[in-house]
Amino acid sequence: MQTYDLFAPTNDAERHALYARMRAEPGLFRIEPFGAYAAARYEDVRTLFKDAQRFSSEALAVTAEPPWLGPNPVAQSLLTQDPPRHTQLRALVSRAFGAAGMARLEAQVRQEAETLAEAAVRQREVDFVDAFSFVLPRNIIGRMLGLDPSTFTEFKRWSVNMSLISSAVPSQHQGIRDTVKEMEAYLGDIIAARRRAPGDDMVSDLLRAEVDGRQLTDAEVMSFLFLLLPAGMETTTQLIGNAAILLARFPEQLAQARADRTHLPRFVEEVLRYESPVQFAFRIAIADVELSGTQVPAGSLVMGLVAAANRDERVFEQPERFLPGRDKGNQHLTFGHGVHFCLGAQLARMEARFALEALVPRIREIRLRSPDIQWLPGLTIHGPQVLPVDLVPA
Repeated sequence: MQTYDLFAPTNDAERHALYARMRAEPGLFRIEPFGAYAAARYEDVRTLFKDAQRFSSEALAVTAEPPWLGPNPVAQSLLTQDPPRHTQLRALVSRAFGAAGMARLEAQVRQEAETLAEAAVRQREVDFVDAFSFVLPRNIIGRMLGLDPSTFTEFKRWSVNMSLISSAVPSQHQGIRDTVKEMEAYLGDIIAARRRAPGDDMVSDLLRAEVDGRQLTDAEVMSFLFLLLPAGMETTTQLIGNAAILLARFPEQLAQARADRTHLPRFVEEVLRYESPVQFAFRIAIADVELSGTQVPAGSLVMGLVAAANRDERVFEQPERFLPGRDKGNQHLTFGHGVHFCLGAQLARMEARFALEALVPRIREIRLRSPDIQWLPGLTIHGPQVLPVDLVPA
């Protein structure tokens, strides 16, 4: 069985060349440095995510609590639970992400996007991450949770450190340990305050939520907030940042979006497929199982390579080309599949669409101030760490 090193590629071209070799491998293969089995083809990754009877999400608890870190509330979140426990927890928190909840947020997201876009274009030369792509989802998730804006300055460091856990190197360990402690203290204070005086915010809604006579405990709310706070920022930040890079590299896409706003949802879906903000996810084989002709022993860690699956030539025609509006364009696996399909998918899509609707009419060009993108460290989340651009006003 072939073994691949995910740290071997040094740039985007090498990374996608490696994914192509993986997709050509019969059956599964092994991945270093994780020592896991891995799937790169679309159907195998979708099966891995969908089949909760054979592949448990408890793997995420294992990867969220490496020996050097210790207890991490994310390891007890609904992301790491299987049915029926997952079903119960998801029912308690899903209402905030339903159609009604998103409708209540629309005006806030649109107004925030307009304000930030106007300021960024007026400034013209900006770090797009700090000026726009991070600030928008940070401010929205902060408002959803009813948090004090004066505390928002710590959120970027927290979200980046939490995304590094599964692929952190020793020099990053202490910073991540500090982040977990800081988040526990901060969110613990928020939960206690909402217990004393509930408000019109998601934390209060979570504390009030009840399904079949059961409410969430403080520990369960803590676990969900540990998941939501970074996830509500990081994935959308990278989606919007990757969108800006692609608008710069494919100026015809900017021209088309300026001419026809209905092009933007198709553009967003292709960004999600082509430059997936989420690169992979883990599961654990519940028993001895077979996947794509490979025998996987019970208890084995199995990785689904989302970024590789999203460019599978068996599913997507000309997968290496950026083609908004392509056939099956919304069938990517960036938000997962099955019972763990991302709760925040609708919010991420809405934020990205409103962000581009605010930005695109105000500019006639995005110029990258360097041809070399400084990508985020780590392997799990993919997007620019910083993005110096020139926003040429329309």
